[in-house]
Amino acid sequence: MFYIIITGLLLRLSYIVKPEGMWNDEYVSWYVASTPLFDGFWLAIQKQCHMPLYYLYLKPFVTLSDTALRLTSVLPGVLAIPVMYLVGKEYSRKAGYYAAICTSILSFLIYYSQEVRFYSLLFLFSALLLLFTIRYLKNPRKLNLAGCATASALILATHVLGGIYVFFNAIYIIYKRKKFSSLVIILLLLTAIILYPAGMNILRMLPASQWWGHFSYTNILFLFSDFFSPILTNNVNAPPVFFYNKTFTIWLTVPTLIAVSAISAGLKKGFALISAGTIVVMSIAAASGMLVFVTKYSIEILPVLILLMALGFEKMKKIGIILLSIFVLFHLGAIFTPFYVTKLKRPEGHKITGDILNKQNAQNIIFTYYEPDRFYRYANIENKKVLYISKKNRHLYKQNPAAILSEIPVGEDVSVVFLDSVSFFDEKYLEENKNNLSLPEMFVTFSEIKNSLIKRLDKDFKNYQVSKSGYWTVIKATRYK
Repeated sequence: MFYIIITGLLLRLSYIVKPEGMWNDEYVSWYVASTPLFDGFWLAIQKQCHMPLYYLYLKPFVTLSDTALRLTSVLPGVLAIPVMYLVGKEYSRKAGYYAAICTSILSFLIYYSQEVRFYSLLFLFSALLLLFTIRYLKNPRKLNLAGCATASALILATHVLGGIYVFFNAIYIIYKRKKFSSLVIILLLLTAIILYPAGMNILRMLPASQWWGHFSYTNILFLFSDFFSPILTNNVNAPPVFFYNKTFTIWLTVPTLIAVSAISAGLKKGFALISAGTIVVMSIAAASGMLVFVTKYSIEILPVLILLMALGFEKMKKIGIILLSIFVLFHLGAIFTPFYVTKLKRPEGHKITGDILNKQNAQNIIFTYYEPDRFYRYANIENKKVLYISKKNRHLYKQNPAAILSEIPVGEDVSVVFLDSVSFFDEKYLEENKNNLSLPEMFVTFSEIKNSLIKRLDKDFKNYQVSKSGYWTVIKATRYK
């Protein structure tokens, strides 16, 4: 176990320094956590579409560097390895080792062990719930029952969608035990009462925050390839076809087929129904436009799948050892490729923009899409005039976005920040597709804003300086009329 844990730690520490800084979701984690507890913190929580526990966990570390913040995700990621060993050990020592090995080397878990987000912590809580569920069903002691209730509460306090998994897990326990302890009922009721206001607020916000993706059958396929191959595809939005890149074909299919084969061999109906129920509910919600089906939102079921995979490898005996070895070699071999998960760039990293703005040092700054507080950690914007057209106030500028440039004094410089990943349509495309209702309004609006501002910059500004990096374009110019 020592070597399995050390391997998992080293993989999670590889390339942990990200020169691009934190991207938006990570930055939000830091920004919310850094808000004073009794001076805006709970208001900031209400504006998010996730639960408060992770932000409280992150709060003691907010003054530290980006790398130190990432270590807060490495820690639960490493702790989950021995927990998954204990999960597998409930069946056999060999299954425990297999489960720990898979947890140690899975690229999906390594990626989220480096993000300043709650997914690594959530996997740990989900693994603990699985452990105590198995123990309680074997030995219905109050300690194991309390473990189930505590792990369920931790999941619910971390991820609003975790309620789906907790629900099916509770149904499974009821079915197996034929009864439900009054202690569990009391604990779950108390948890529900405490979390209900935040949960309802978050559920109302979900559709508005999930505008950027559409559900298709490929989301289900990429769920399994993301979990079990070294290639992460469905982090944001899945391509319309599974084999979207010939280079990735073998890397996508071989480890995934091995994992699915092992899961099938080690299948246990109860745990399979928990996982399937969670996937079906999320698929229905995604198909109805309530949320985007990205793999990380389903991370609660991954401990179950890893357990079933470990049991399958054990059941297949020598063939299982061979298949597990191939599976491990694929994940470890990916380290030497440019697409290994810890080498992936964060093209939306806010430090990219911060560095450009600090170098340009204009007297005025205009942000588009994001508001200025998204850049306080990296950009020195003190004593500068700061304006913005964001998601919140975009309608004020719908008729004439370029009017915001009128607020720049003649003779002064301005840096205008564009996020290219939401403003990529040119004027010709927008004109040809003006009646296409399938185009997300946000993409259309911020493309129009970008085109309008650039046209005005060309007309009334000089000394053009265009800096492009990652998904960012920052234009510096001087107003001369």
